[in-house]
Amino acid sequence: MTEQTIKTNKQKVRVNDDNAAQEIDLTRLFGLLLDKKWLIVVVTTAFTLIGIGYALLATPIYKADALIQIEESSGGLPGVADLESMLGGGEQNPETEMALLKSRKVLSYAVDKLNLEVTVTPKHLGSLGGYYARHHTNNTKFNTPVIASLFDNSYAWGGEKIKVANFTVAPQYLNNTFELVNSGNNNYTLYLDQQQILTGQVNQLAKTKNNDIELLITSLKSATGTGFLLKRDYREDVIADLQKTLSVSGQGKDTGILNATFEGANKQLVQNTLAVITQGFLLQNVQRMSAELQNSIDFLEKELPKIKGDLDAAEVALNQYRLANESVDLSLETQSILEQVVALETRIHDLSFKEAEIAQRFTKEHPSYVSLIKKKQELLNQKQQLTVSVKNLPETQQQVLRLARDVEVNQQIYIALLNTKQELRVARAGTVGNIHIVDTAVVGRAPIKPKKALIVVMSTLLGGMFSVAFVLVRAALNRGVTNPQDFEDVGLTVYATIPDCETQNKFVRKLKLKSQIKKKSGRKKKISQEVLVAQENPSDLAVEAIRSLRTSLHFAMLEAKNNIIMITSASPGVGKSFVSSNLATVLAQAGKKVLLVDADMRKGYLHKMFTKKSDNGLSEYLVGNIELDTAIEQTDVEKLDFISRGKVPSTPSELLMGKRFTDLINTISNDYDLVIIDTPPILAVTDPAIIGHHVGTTLMLARFNQSNLKEIAVAANRFELNGIEIKGVIFNAVKKKSSSYGYYNYEYK
Repeated sequence: MTEQTIKTNKQKVRVNDDNAAQEIDLTRLFGLLLDKKWLIVVVTTAFTLIGIGYALLATPIYKADALIQIEESSGGLPGVADLESMLGGGEQNPETEMALLKSRKVLSYAVDKLNLEVTVTPKHLGSLGGYYARHHTNNTKFNTPVIASLFDNSYAWGGEKIKVANFTVAPQYLNNTFELVNSGNNNYTLYLDQQQILTGQVNQLAKTKNNDIELLITSLKSATGTGFLLKRDYREDVIADLQKTLSVSGQGKDTGILNATFEGANKQLVQNTLAVITQGFLLQNVQRMSAELQNSIDFLEKELPKIKGDLDAAEVALNQYRLANESVDLSLETQSILEQVVALETRIHDLSFKEAEIAQRFTKEHPSYVSLIKKKQELLNQKQQLTVSVKNLPETQQQVLRLARDVEVNQQIYIALLNTKQELRVARAGTVGNIHIVDTAVVGRAPIKPKKALIVVMSTLLGGMFSVAFVLVRAALNRGVTNPQDFEDVGLTVYATIPDCETQNKFVRKLKLKSQIKKKSGRKKKISQEVLVAQENPSDLAVEAIRSLRTSLHFAMLEAKNNIIMITSASPGVGKSFVSSNLATVLAQAGKKVLLVDADMRKGYLHKMFTKKSDNGLSEYLVGNIELDTAIEQTDVEKLDFISRGKVPSTPSELLMGKRFTDLINTISNDYDLVIIDTPPILAVTDPAIIGHHVGTTLMLARFNQSNLKEIAVAANRFELNGIEIKGVIFNAVKKKSSSYGYYNYEYK
């Protein structure tokens, strides 16, 4: 390759990477999924089974609902409600009522009524025990399943019942879970952290010595030894949980209908809780209405004595004036003005009382309050106009008018307030509130959770998506070459594709099994995981592919400078030793006199494949400790000789650059038909670059789905920089995959 070729190869690699990042090969993606179909099936099935298990074992959740109607409220002084309704102040406010329904005051009523601070449940063996108990609620004989014998006899398996009338604990015991165990004969024992706290009997109050725990059980039905979990929670926490669980929403727009729902695991308790909450809401509403009426009555009872005093004083003043002025009568004009003034004064006083009532309920900025002040001001303006007319009357008539006005106004106000007080008393006695329960709390026949079908479907989909994502992500992270065409794209010729060797794989599995057995027996002898497949199973497809490589090499070496072949790679673990040893074997089987040299003086292990030792090998010869005849060993394969790596030297590269290695190459090239040199990876050490100057043909090995195209290109460029031409690539361990474009050899018999 020329320098221009190297640049071109680099550009091709970059172009290929860009295309791979920008294009999605749907066929390859489908192939990837097809290759991992069993993984996808297993993972999806596992998720489905988990979903089915959860759907069956999860605690059922029930929902109760109730319908509540809110009517327009009317309360306080008569006339105030009419004013509010006219101005929009008396319309129902569902948002306010929804907030009141979830208030602590209403929920506290339910907590006290149902003793919700105390929870008691049978002790179950996790979700499995709970599932069994739910399906054996009529187990009055308290029979247990076979599996129960494997566990503590304190677990409940269905049919157990207990009623706790009182469970009072000191603050330090709040939110602690006690265990109550049936001791038999209506006796029980209470434990906390496996320590006995007290013993008691059904229908008898039990106390600790210091009275910090009181417990009254009124009913206990279970087998002897069965446990119950007993707990008293903080009141604030119970109310907070109720607020979270209780849901209130409007039923349509401006209907005044509220829909209240409550969820929980205990079907009967869910219904009872919502029923008591709605009852408490209704009771609170009635009490609130009654309190408003009572406030109005109290206000009137304070004002009536004052009005009565003003009336008496006005009558005395009028009588005294008439006596002093010899019974002055009113003219027709004065009488007309008096009637108008009295009517205005009465209305003004009436609005003043209403103002006092509204001031207790609204702020001065409220529309009802603002409108009342406006009406009152209009009446005051009319009164001011009448005052001008009064000033035009004679002095005597003016004085009589004023005194008569005071009497008439106070008298009408007093009578009106007496009537109002009586009306309010009647209204208070018949207070029903503006809240009505349309539909009482009812629980649905079937639980709302878990939605079993949905859970199974979603778990199946999740398993499928997870497994598919795992396969695709793993494939995206794996940059190993699977298509031989990729080598062509970077200017390298594929000389052969060798299928994954099944014989080698079986041998490795067998050796791993033997190794595990030896580890258990205490022996630590290391076992080689390589086998000479060309000799053990000549019909293996991998061996057939190597024979095809042998044919290709025959023609490729016609123009080579010598008969020496170097097999190298970019990285370790791609199967160089396997290919080198089996290629040498098939060449020898074809009648060629072959020498196999293990030039990986650091980690070479070709000697194990021929059951030889690594001593007296290449490194000893290059150092000068032995002669060539001693280094060359015969193998069990006819016409195949072998030079092991020798002992690991400190400077292998320097030995390869010495004169003895050049002499070795010249000698073995003349003595053998073919010489195969197995070298270490080029990206790890420089040994292949040194050896490559002495050989006629260089082949690079790449492993299917493992070797990276970039590292292959870098290795090829490194050889090119050292003046060594890569004749071609051997694509090893190719597996038949739907996602790849494999070259396969087929058996022919």
